[in-house]
Amino acid sequence: MMKVCVITTVHPPDDIRISKELETLVKAGYNVVYIAQKGKFGKDKVEYRPITRYHGRIIRLVKGSREALEQALEVNADIYHFHDPELIGLGKKLKRRGKKVVYDIHEEYPSVILSKNWVPRYLRKVVARLVDSYERRAVYLMDGIVVVVPEQLERFSGKEKFAILPNFPDTQLLESIRNKKKDGEDVKFVYSGSIDIDRSIVEMIEAFVMLRKKYHIRFDLLGPIHDKSLRNYITEKESQTDGLAYRGTLAHNDALEIVSESDVGLMVMHRGRSKEMSSPLKMYEYLGLGLPIIASDFRKWREILDEKPCALFVDPDSPSDIAEKMEILIKDKKLRNNMRENAIEISSKYSWKSIENRLLTLYRSL
Repeated sequence: MMKVCVITTVHPPDDIRISKELETLVKAGYNVVYIAQKGKFGKDKVEYRPITRYHGRIIRLVKGSREALEQALEVNADIYHFHDPELIGLGKKLKRRGKKVVYDIHEEYPSVILSKNWVPRYLRKVVARLVDSYERRAVYLMDGIVVVVPEQLERFSGKEKFAILPNFPDTQLLESIRNKKKDGEDVKFVYSGSIDIDRSIVEMIEAFVMLRKKYHIRFDLLGPIHDKSLRNYITEKESQTDGLAYRGTLAHNDALEIVSESDVGLMVMHRGRSKEMSSPLKMYEYLGLGLPIIASDFRKWREILDEKPCALFVDPDSPSDIAEKMEILIKDKKLRNNMRENAIEISSKYSWKSIENRLLTLYRSL
């Protein structure tokens, strides 16, 4: 039986994308070993090797990568599959030992850096160019890559062995918890995902605050917050505004339960190449749970959400525009119901089951 070693030092062990890939590999008969930071992990057929959870990017890059490499060499797998750009060095070392190595590229990282507050603004373009050059060279050393959307391949022209795996969900799971919404006086909005400045969190909260003075509405925020100043801002707004609640970082199924009980899903992000070409899991989960969506006006998202109109689009930098679209859905229950039906109708097209064989095809080619 061929042995595969999957490695991440950045993501929690129960990361949804990685978990789906692990399940696909196990079902296909691979012997799977998983190296990830300590945390909750419950897959019986995967050998989980926890490593230290380091706080801080630099110490994680140095110590986390070293610890992961030690474990990886001990595993002695046939194929190694890593998920973080900071593990590129680990991938190169494994290649030098004659191993087959796959790099799973979740985002277009040079574009991501341009919007990250932890990089000083005056350095972002320089850092982005350095990361771009470093990653391009590394990709050509790897045996194969996995990307989320086809546009990511534009940076790696000529790379022949790849798999395109959008962030499609387990649609059967979504169907099993759908229809739990109970009619009530309040219209419930929800945002589920990483909570950061570049996710237009401030703009969405400002829009909600405007409307809360006029309507009985709620807004739940679900997901991790890494920016301390943003956490303080949200805490302050919670204390000042009825109906606004930060629910914390929840287990995936618990988060889906809260989303399923909501009326409208918010998916607003600031502009940027990486986001505008992204395939956000939350979009497909909102669709599968039958939520009308308020989304940034990105062309790629429109191609999906306009097939059967189930979204209103906004300027992600404008709280007033976000509030205007929220108000339309607050006042028009019939429109919400029509959009819900459309969302459910198109959601079945976007299932992990329909694309998972692409990963196995890549593995077979190695």
